[in-house]
Amino acid sequence: MARAAALAAALLALGPAGCSRPAGPPPDVVLLGGRVYTVEPDHPWAEAVAVRGDRIVGVGSNPEIRALAGKTTQIIDLKGRLVLPGLNDAHTHFLDGSLGLEQVDLTDVTTLPAIQEKVRRFAAENPGEPWILGSGWLYSTFPGGMPRRQDLDSAESRRPVFLYSYDGHSAWANSRALAAAGIDSRTAPLSKSQGEIVRDPKTGEPTGALKEGAMGLVERLVPKPSHDKRMAVLDKGLRQAASLGVTSVQNCSGGPEEVALYDELERAGRLTLRTSTACPMPESPAALSDAAVAKIVALQNTHRGDLFVRAGAVKFFADGVVESNTAAMLAPYANDPATSGVPRYQARSLEAMVRKVDAAGLQIYIHAIGDAAVRMSLDALEAAMRAHPGRQRRNRIEHIETISPSDIPRFGVLGVIASMQPYHAYPEPNLESVWARNIGPERVRRAFAWNSLARAGARLAFGSDWPVVTLDPMVGIRNAVLRQNNEGQPKEGWVPEERVTLEQAVAAYTINGAYASFEEDLKGSIKNGKLADLVVLSRDLFTIPPQEIHKTKTLLTMVGGRTIYRDPGF
Repeated sequence: MARAAALAAALLALGPAGCSRPAGPPPDVVLLGGRVYTVEPDHPWAEAVAVRGDRIVGVGSNPEIRALAGKTTQIIDLKGRLVLPGLNDAHTHFLDGSLGLEQVDLTDVTTLPAIQEKVRRFAAENPGEPWILGSGWLYSTFPGGMPRRQDLDSAESRRPVFLYSYDGHSAWANSRALAAAGIDSRTAPLSKSQGEIVRDPKTGEPTGALKEGAMGLVERLVPKPSHDKRMAVLDKGLRQAASLGVTSVQNCSGGPEEVALYDELERAGRLTLRTSTACPMPESPAALSDAAVAKIVALQNTHRGDLFVRAGAVKFFADGVVESNTAAMLAPYANDPATSGVPRYQARSLEAMVRKVDAAGLQIYIHAIGDAAVRMSLDALEAAMRAHPGRQRRNRIEHIETISPSDIPRFGVLGVIASMQPYHAYPEPNLESVWARNIGPERVRRAFAWNSLARAGARLAFGSDWPVVTLDPMVGIRNAVLRQNNEGQPKEGWVPEERVTLEQAVAAYTINGAYASFEEDLKGSIKNGKLADLVVLSRDLFTIPPQEIHKTKTLLTMVGGRTIYRDPGF
């Protein structure tokens, strides 16, 4: 009764302003009889929504919205279901994830025999593939955290096999792949900033594990997918996104070639996902020419105002990852005091490059996982702001897995978006036995500091990092509010003080993601005049136990008023 009274009060507060009869013809679609969480602070709840064309034209009570319907209006009975704005994944690698749908998927495979069986089966089912490719292995699966080529040879030795770790910062090659790349005991070691060919300490032979830039020695030989292949797998990725209620992504890799694919899909009427794509930055200031910056600006201008294909952001990698000791830390690693990680740039080099692209009006994303990389990134962004004050920016730091306490307030002060991925902090063996071990207990207390950042004024934008983890936002929302595994452990949550509320998590997957691509006036909440990107869920996230959020399914996904997914049972 109390909940019903609260809803009635919210609807009364919404009043005629929220659902006045729109000018023009009746709505094309009305959704009635639900619980509509608008993500609008002044009017967070409603019962029904009206849509005409690609816009929302009414939000209010059932009687008010029903009165707007005409003879041709499609009426969808929500049967009490929860409606949210279309979900925004603020950090994906969408083409890579789509390609991965037709490769070896090692997600959640936690034993070597299971990995070997998956590789054998894939090889047998795909005899015409010249290379066996895949991703998803966990460092915790292997003694010492890194795999061996011999274990992969026993699964497939006739063809090259190349498998990325779940985070994409290390790879595992079999002997055939190493031989194709000319990697052996005589291969000269790379510099620390370039990556590492992991070697047997006794023999000097390559083990098959490659860290960071060393992966490129093999990657250059991997057959590139054809244009038709890329378009076909993107269709698969789009269907998966629609089935999960994902209507927008900020794509953190790709550049002009990938933007062209989305543009082609849009012109063919096949693009069902709103995309914003960042262009990768080189690792040397000398490689960032005026002409290269001008091309990105031209790409931005070409797609300015496009509702489905946007560009004009750039992506830097300031460091690597904690699991392979390549994330740049302020103090040495607990598991290896000889190293503090591997920054990709000297601080002055990053600052110069950031200032250059900032001066051109481009949005900046910086991958920074270690606390030293986070600080270096904040310093570079602050220097650019001081050099060109007064302009509105939406610069972002991606991941922020560990951070110095003194740097937490700087996000709010500088207006830097904290783009984070809640499922990366899911308590499982890789997190607890590798990640936490590597950085040590003192820094674990500041692990994935969502709540601390939010309390200090940072705007959180949540995503998946697909294909690093699943594209499903429900597992991210669940872990954001609980920081527990599916068995309810740890009981109080892993670093429980960094949990956020359900309302914060939903905002980070909706309105904050829209803000992160300069589109909060177009989408991210359910409001008259905004794009009709809507999701109907099988469970009410606000009434079920939070431990069950990950069991929630998408029943209906609407993008611009067009139904792109509907569960057969709804």
